[in-house]
Amino acid sequence: MLSIAILDDNIRVLEEYEQLIPSWLSKNGISGRIVTATTDYREYINTLRERSVNVCIIDINLQSEINGLYVAKLIRKEKINTEIIFCTGMLEYMHQAFDVNAYHFIPKPVGRALERCLLKLDREIAERQKAKDVLEISTRSRSYYLSHDSISHILRRGTKTVIYASGNVIEVYESLDSLVSKLHSDKFVKCHRAYVINKDYINYIDKKTRTVVLTNGYSGKIGSNERGVF
Repeated sequence: MLSIAILDDNIRVLEEYEQLIPSWLSKNGISGRIVTATTDYREYINTLRERSVNVCIIDINLQSEINGLYVAKLIRKEKINTEIIFCTGMLEYMHQAFDVNAYHFIPKPVGRALERCLLKLDREIAERQKAKDVLEISTRSRSYYLSHDSISHILRRGTKTVIYASGNVIEVYESLDSLVSKLHSDKFVKCHRAYVINKDYINYIDKKTRTVVLTNGYSGKIGSNERGVF
């Protein structure tokens, strides 16, 4: 999903963006929204600090004491995780865009170039997310790349951690907490100190016995310290 923040000194240009971008996203089947469209760089930065934004569209000439390059440098300084697209008529600043690791530099008028850029960026973000949703683990003889969706549960058994994924049972010596830290997903719940489950695999929860039962037949008690997870 594209979450877009736009900074431009021209209100008419902002209004055009607010009309064009949603229509482009809809036409190309892209999930996305404009989080903010403003002429005020202070408001813009505050929004980036408080909201989730992964695409910044910034004009360089802001008709104020600072310019768009300054805003971009501030974004990088604060380590806000977002892609920066400069849309501007000030072509002499093109080489400086590389200093802030800009995703693209589009001369005004942007026309269809911005639409193509957003379409390409959406595909790249989806690929990055897909790569994050893979758990990489190694045993003495093999390396495994397991999609998060394939993992039903992970449990600690003696000195080993056992991963159950798509019918495979994989044992590693890595700690349970270490593996959990690699699962970049809110699907996984640690409902006992000895195991973690994927919520998508829950068949039912027996509230009387405090037992969770998965669709693959696994069942486990919910720990006394984890009773608020469901």
